[in-house]
Amino acid sequence: ADSTATEETDAPTTDRATTELIGTWHRAQTCTEMLAAFQQAGLAESHVEWLQGNFFGGEPGPTGGDLCEGALGPLEHDHFFTAAGAFGSHDENGEEVDSGDFEVVDDDTVSFPSHAAEFGYDGDLVVDYAVSGDVVTFEVAPPESCVDACADAYAWALSAFASGPWERGEVP
Repeated sequence: ADSTATEETDAPTTDRATTELIGTWHRAQTCTEMLAAFQQAGLAESHVEWLQGNFFGGEPGPTGGDLCEGALGPLEHDHFFTAAGAFGSHDENGEEVDSGDFEVVDDDTVSFPSHAAEFGYDGDLVVDYAVSGDVVTFEVAPPESCVDACADAYAWALSAFASGPWERGEVP
């Protein structure tokens, strides 16, 4: 029997999903990985500053040719998810660089309402995830016809979650 189903409704609950996702997850990311994710999503040209954001020390990266030429990295980064619904990130120096909230939609999908609002996106900004022991993988798939505020919101999601897998624990 599915341990996430109730006997009364046989509908899935998010208890297990929430419990599995709570904690801190870290990963070393590279500009090349980020570029590939943005290209796959069709956002590399329109949101180059997002894909390069962490890899050029606050300075703009190349605008043509190899968009990752001269990039720093791989850079450690972590995300934390609290039982109270807070979400945030730390950079390679342990500095908090992102904060907001999250909601577990179902046992493999999480949404980020405050980040959707931040970008003026009037839709659900969702990211799929899978937890296996001390490893989580995230998958970002912008909806079809995702432009303007949707593209901005999903560029944030790609920059935050595009590469993986992520291991349990803080930035080493």
